[in-house]
Formats: sequence, structure tokens, C-alpha cells
Amino acid sequence: MTLPRLRIAVAGFGPFPGVPKNPSGEIVRAITKLRRFPAAGVLLDTAILTTAYGEAERQLEILLAKSPDAVVLFGVAGRARHIRVETIARNRASLLHPDHARYTPATRKLDAAGATALKVRGPAIGIRNAIRNTGARAELSVDAGSYLCNAVFYRALTATAVQKPAPLTFFIHVPPADTGILSMNMMIRAGEAAVWAAANEAAKARIVPRRDG
Repeated sequence: MTLPRLRIAVAGFGPFPGVPKNPSGEIVRAITKLRRFPAAGVLLDTAILTTAYGEAERQLEILLAKSPDAVVLFGVAGRARHIRVETIARNRASLLHPDHARYTPATRKLDAAGATALKVRGPAIGIRNAIRNTGARAELSVDAGSYLCNAVFYRALTATAVQKPAPLTFFIHVPPADTGILSMNMMIRAGEAAVWAAANEAAKARIVPRRDG
């Protein structure tokens, strides 16, 4: 499919305590090198977010300031047995797990005045199906956790809600790279498929009303 000129923001995370090599960041690095997207007129703005509250949010703001048509975020879930396409971001933070800077939030809420939960903006089922088509197992999830992944997903949905039109915004959890559940190559293929599907959905959203979920 030939896409109209699109801008897609793609981000993963760097290392954090217990995860010295984060596969989500490796996925983004690999996607950045692909020729498929620029050849189709898709401009990718990419970032490897520091796994630290505050710093990750500042880096995310820079990415979102470029007014993307879609946002695709990747993170690693330590207990995941398959790829998870998240459908809910919650206004909560863990008081138990420090970030890469050894900081732990002082309160359980990310935003004292924010909504309790925010829904994925865009057809999560379509992203899941695109990943499945690569041969990787993928399921929808309603629990993005309470660590940086959930925090960045929540912030992305909040920050872009005021844009007209607001960009499609997805979050995808992958398993750790050292468990043998999925090879790094398979995760990269799945990530590429997810970003391509998001670009296609963003192109369609310019023409027809979209349905989220």
C-alpha cells in the first residue's frame, strides 16, 4: 500500500535495574535503519527513552512536539509470555520499583487531577493481527503495569489528546530477550509490522472516521 506523507513517532526504552539490555530499544534501533518506511513516504521520528521518571517524559515531549500522525511505543514486560498490545493506560505508579536513576515516585498517582484510566487511541486489534501475521503470538492486554511503560503510555495519551486530530497512540509490550520466548529477530519483525500497521491506520484515519479499541 502506498501511503500519503505521514509522520510516525516510535520509541522504546533503554536499560533499567534488572534489564541491562532492553529489547524494546533494540526494536526501535532496527526499525530506524529500515528503508521501507521512507520509501513509502513515512517519516519516522524515533527515540530510546531513558527509563527514568521525568527524563523519559521530557524526551517523549520532544518526540510528540513534532505532531506525529501516530505514536507507537514499545516496552519490555518481565513476565510476558507473548507480545501484548496494551489497551488501557492507568493513572498509577509503583512505589516499590525504582527507575534507572534509582528514583521511586512519592505518590501512587501519575497525575493528581488526571483520569483514572485512558483507552488506547486506535484499533488495537489491527495492530495485534499485524503482529500475529509475522508468526509471533500477540494478545490484547488491559494491564500495562505500574512502571515506566504505563507512565509513558498514559503521558502520551494525555499530551496528544488536545491535538486536532489526536494521533493514534499504541503501546506494545514484548518479552525479555533472554528467555527464549521470542528471538530478537522475531521481535524486530513484529515491531516493524506494528509500526507499518499504525502508519496504514493513520492514513485511513485521514479519510474515514476511526474506531478505537
